[in-house]
Amino acid sequence: MNHSSYNFRRELRLLSANDYSHVFDKAFKIHNKAFTLLARTNNLNHPRLGLVIAKKNLKFAHQRNRVKRALRESFRLQQATIANYDLVILTRRDIAVLSKTDIIRLRDDLFARFNKRCPKD
Repeated sequence: MNHSSYNFRRELRLLSANDYSHVFDKAFKIHNKAFTLLARTNNLNHPRLGLVIAKKNLKFAHQRNRVKRALRESFRLQQATIANYDLVILTRRDIAVLSKTDIIRLRDDLFARFNKRCPKD
């Protein structure tokens, strides 16, 4: 197994305001108690991920960092099963009161629902 294919390389990230705007303009949404996922197809042959983790929802940096790590890890491991989509994941207000276990469960649910709606060809 080639572990380098599981890296979270620069080309797998949404980097510019235009990248984010492209998704926000005409995305479809999947959401749950903790997250909102916006997705839109891209013209690349791989998916890209962007995160919007609001200070309003998670007051402390260590909380925001933990959520970002969990989301990036899930995306990194599932990137081979995600078609050419740009994904933006936003946190919702309720995330602050959830346990780490609940956040991981809701993250996995979010990706499962996305994969069900947008299976890779």
